[in-house]
Amino acid sequence: MSVIDKKYREKCWLTRDDYWKCLDKNKEEKEKCLQLRQLFESSCPATWVTHFDQKREYDIFKRQLALGEVETDKLKSIKGPSKS
Repeated sequence: MSVIDKKYREKCWLTRDDYWKCLDKNKEEKEKCLQLRQLFESSCPATWVTHFDQKREYDIFKRQLALGEVETDKLKSIKGPSKS
């Protein structure tokens, strides 16, 4: 694995944060943030982009769960098959 220098990491984090702010502002409408998404993808390793995407989805899910906004069907699908 190659070492990624501090400036590269900081640029990646900055573009990620800008993209996420755009999503927050536009109620997750990705079409309105395409340019920022492209910048984010070009500024970060692909594995980091995947990780950050998954982290954002999980953080949103946790926030919705804490607020009681998660549908019970979604919770059932996460728990897996029921034991008989």
